[in-house]
Amino acid sequence: MNSYDLIIVGAGITGKATALRLAQLGLKILHIAPNFDPGSHCNDDLAWDSRIYALSSSSQQLLSNMKVWEAMDHSRIQVVSDMRIFGDSGQAKDELHFSAYSATVPQLAWIVEASHIEKTLDTASQFQGNIQRVTDTVTDFFSTKDAVTVQTQTGQSFSAKLLLAADGAQSPIREKLQIQTLINDYGQTAIVANFKCELDHKDTAYQWFLDNGEILALLPLPNKKLSMVWSAGTTHAEQLLKLDPDALCSTVMKAALGSISQRTGSLKMMTQAKSYPLRKMKAERIIAPDHQPRIVLIGDAAHVMHPLAGQGLNLGLRDVATLGQLFENKESFRNIDDPVVLRRYERSRHGDTDALLFTTDQLQKLFANQSDFIKTARNLGMSLVNRSQFLKRQLIQRALA
Repeated sequence: MNSYDLIIVGAGITGKATALRLAQLGLKILHIAPNFDPGSHCNDDLAWDSRIYALSSSSQQLLSNMKVWEAMDHSRIQVVSDMRIFGDSGQAKDELHFSAYSATVPQLAWIVEASHIEKTLDTASQFQGNIQRVTDTVTDFFSTKDAVTVQTQTGQSFSAKLLLAADGAQSPIREKLQIQTLINDYGQTAIVANFKCELDHKDTAYQWFLDNGEILALLPLPNKKLSMVWSAGTTHAEQLLKLDPDALCSTVMKAALGSISQRTGSLKMMTQAKSYPLRKMKAERIIAPDHQPRIVLIGDAAHVMHPLAGQGLNLGLRDVATLGQLFENKESFRNIDDPVVLRRYERSRHGDTDALLFTTDQLQKLFANQSDFIKTARNLGMSLVNRSQFLKRQLIQRALA
């Protein structure tokens, strides 16, 4: 049975970033997942990944510190310079406009395909001698005061000082630990697809809060492309998925109150629409109970949020950054499995996670409310915020964190 400093389970972006960040500290990492393949989208100019993320400055800084950002193909990264958010009144005065120029920042965000981030992390990991990958499924695990051991589907056993669960929102490790998890199902499904647009989008992201409580976002991609995230009611989402490409394009343009056609011209689908359910989820604790020490939750295994603010991956990457910083700066007499170090991680992440989950959840509930009074109030609020450069700068600074 081989021994490691850490075993990481899960091969999403957060799992791969965690493995690389901690290996760069000199820690010996075993990375286990059923599949490490990010897909082939990042090699094909015609088949862009419909799974895209808006990276904040903190995420970009983490990737840069890990020497990953510079290695990415920047022809596949789109800077967001402006964001235009529309209320459900259909009136231009209810538009909320955020501008990087007005806020005196270089950009509001970067739009990147999920597969491109993963592929770059994969390449960097190949040059990192402290990472060993095993394509397998963890079927069981147990921990003692001295080590944590995992067993896999192929009958292998591995032990380490710590086990990091980056195994997603349905985390089997979290479930087996019986960590209480607060879940709020939004009754919505995200429909994602990519489009080619006729005119230049001018580095602008668009978002519409629709009068049925749904949210439509069109995010810029390089070379006159747009990526759609439509948070639709579950029944409506099923209907959208059945539409042919031309019908879906027409439906999107109609839902965007006609304003998108004036800015980007006609749309043409590039990728088949896909979907995933939307919910809020937070684990009550992100380090295992005392009777099962040495286990830590990270990324979606610890928290999931509505995509309306585009902060889900950024929150997960801040988990990675925090854990790496705590391990790097811990006292020399403490090991990485010291309960004091692990409790520091849990305490430091709770505040950030709780604040972002609460804000995103309240925004979703606000715009899902169908009361005429609430509709009028929220659209008026957007108009008032749009007139205040101070408030907009404060919101941008928070979003850039």
